[in-house]
This record gives sequence, structure tokens and C-alpha cells, in this order.
Amino acid sequence: MPIYLIYLAVFFALPVAILWAVYKKEFSKYKKTILWSLFFVFTLGWFWDWMSYKTEVWKYDSAKTAGVWISGIPIEEFIGFYLFGTLLILSVILTVRKYVSRS
Repeated sequence: MPIYLIYLAVFFALPVAILWAVYKKEFSKYKKTILWSLFFVFTLGWFWDWMSYKTEVWKYDSAKTAGVWISGIPIEEFIGFYLFGTLLILSVILTVRKYVSRS
């Protein structure tokens, strides 16, 4: 059972979906920032995970993943942490920025 994917969906994708549903217009102003952030997270994050996997700093339990791997890294890592994790951090920052700039 892909418990890792379920975990990531509940704690990353769901909050991102809610924040984007509420602040879509506000977030759309920052398309370049969001795309550049995703680019750097995907490139540097992948390299970091790949090196950690190759040097056996950490391992993934294949029983808890969907079973789809890219260079030894489960697809959940790309979808959950790289994509939705980055979007969640950016969404929270942009939301806080919106309300702090009102003061």
C-alpha cells in the first residue's frame, strides 16, 4: 500500500489545494517565482536525494511506496516533496506576505 503517497497527499497536496482555491488570483502574480523555485528544488533536491541514496545515508521502504522509482528515488518524493512541498512553502509565504503587507 502506498502509505507514503497517502501521507504526502493529506499533509502537502490538500493544504496546497485549499490555499490555491482561496488565493489563486494572488498566487498567479508570482508565476515566475514559483516556476524558478520548482526548477531549483527539482534539480538540487533530486541531486541531494540521489547522493543520499547512493551513499546509503538513507533508504526508502519499498513496501510503503507505489513502487515507481526514478534513479533509486520513489516517485512520491518527486510529487510530494519536490512539487507539493515547494508549493506549500511558497503558498504559506505568499499568504503571510499578503497579510503582513496590509499592516
